[in-house]
Order: sequence, then C-alpha cells, then structure tokens
Amino acid sequence: MPLHPEAETYLKMVEDWRRENNIPSYREMGAPKSRRLVRAAILEMRPPLPDMAVENRQFHARSGPLDVRIIRPHDTGDEPLPTVLYFHGGGYVLGGIEDSAHEAYRLAERTPAVVFSADYRKGPEAPFPAAVEDGYDALLWVFGNAHRFGGDKNRLLVGGCSAGGGLAAAVSRFAAVSRGPKIALTYLLCPFLDMTLTEPSVKAFAQGYGLDRDELDWMVECYMGNGDRRDPLASPALSPPPPNLPDTAILAAECDPLHGEAKHYAERLSDAGIPTSFHEAPGMIHAFNVLLHFIPAGERELGPIEAAMRRV
Repeated sequence: MPLHPEAETYLKMVEDWRRENNIPSYREMGAPKSRRLVRAAILEMRPPLPDMAVENRQFHARSGPLDVRIIRPHDTGDEPLPTVLYFHGGGYVLGGIEDSAHEAYRLAERTPAVVFSADYRKGPEAPFPAAVEDGYDALLWVFGNAHRFGGDKNRLLVGGCSAGGGLAAAVSRFAAVSRGPKIALTYLLCPFLDMTLTEPSVKAFAQGYGLDRDELDWMVECYMGNGDRRDPLASPALSPPPPNLPDTAILAAECDPLHGEAKHYAERLSDAGIPTSFHEAPGMIHAFNVLLHFIPAGERELGPIEAAMRRV
C-alpha cells in the first residue's frame, strides 16, 4: 500500500522545514545539538496535554538518580489502576520524558492507568548496555512503588515507542531470565529490535519515509559503540525468546524501515508459544503513534494495542 496521504503531507512538511532552515544531519550536528533541536521542534508543535495528576520524581538506578514522571487520570476512584512503565523513543540517543509527554499522557487517559515515564542513559555518552540497566532498574522501582501512586503491580505493563519499544523488549527479556518482576503485558509501538539493520524493510524504506538509513546507522553507532550488535538485549528480534516472556502486543507501521524486525519478532514469539498479537498499520510511517496531531488517520490503528492494554 502506498503512503497514507496524511503521512505524505507530514513528510513533505518536515522536508520543507529542514530545507528552509538549513538543518544539517544528526551526524553533522552531533548528539547534544540534535537533542536540543528535536526537543524544541516537538515542544513547539505537540498538541495540548490533557489534564492529569502529575508528579515528577527520581528513582535510584545503579548509575545514580534518574527522572521518572508519574501520570494518573483524575476521578478514577479509589481502586488501583493498571501500572504502565513507558520508555520514550529516539534511537537510544535522542528524546526524553518531556519530548514524549503527549504519548505518555494518552496512555494514561486511554487505558486508563498510572503511567510511569522513566528516563534512561543514552549513547554515545553511555552506550549499551547502559539503557537496559537503567530500564531494568526502573522496572524494579516501579514494581516496588506502584502502590504509592495508585497503581496495581499485579497488572504491570511495560512498553514504549521505537527505541523505547526495543528497550521494553530487552527489559522484559531480562526480567524473564532473571526471575524478576512479573510483567502482565509487553506493548511495543514501532519497536527498534535489531541493531544489525539487515531486514529488507531497512533497505526498502531507506530514504524519504521519516527515518532514513543514515540516521539509523548513526543511532546504532552511538548506542552500540564497540558492543555486540547481536546481543539478545540489544537485538531481541535475533535471539530465541525465553519461554516465560510476558504476553506481547506489537504495533508496526507498513512504511517503516523497522517494520520487518517487528513482524519477525512477533513471529518468533508466536512460534515459541508466547501469546502475541501483531497489528500492521497500512500506509503509516515510523512512530506515527506520536504524530497523531499530524496524521489523525493513525488514530484507528491504535485500537488493537489499546484493547490489549485494557484487557490487563
């Protein structure tokens, strides 16, 4: 299927903005400047955030204190809500809690749930496995503290978008093999699951679809450094899953270079007997789920994964 017209319009808008403002590549700018540019653009154009009860805290990871934002809908009564741990995207280099707030708030509102949006260290300053260590430490903290914020640790969902989805898959794997906290559902939104970048979709959508091959190469170089790109915690899609992985719900965009790894990961989990749902959003681009204010047609494509989250 060709690009959805709304996705096409969005891509043209971004292309025009980059050209008119003479925006260099991420590689040319470097990570710190790229982070500032992306954050400023997102905050300028994101939709208004719904009214929520919000607390900004820190948790103590093995690397030191890290930020976490706790988001809970108003007027949900006294009963505990499902607990959602959310990891933002950005290729393990960009992004943050504030950049991704509109999606974290949406998850809190739609599920409904108490959402813990947790930060983690990024490359190139802190290469793999720093993000996985921080992500697992966030899981331990959320599991031990969810009740303090009205969350039910027995209905624990772990997920994220893009690199955040890959991080959630890695954290879920680590929890399974180390007999850590029991996760009810892993939810993966356009996940980044293969650091080798060898899927045919990476080549098929290498340029002009919102996440170009040269950007992916740069992100992998920053995140992995000299690490093994086939490590199961870096590339969960490449390794046999442990038998006690949680139920998993995966959303993939058809016109996304990361589409292939999401599909193959879903197939690998299903073949291993792990309850898995997979939904492909036709005509959509990478991370369309955080671009609904530009691509409103993507709204209906979230239905299957939101339904899976509500069933927990």
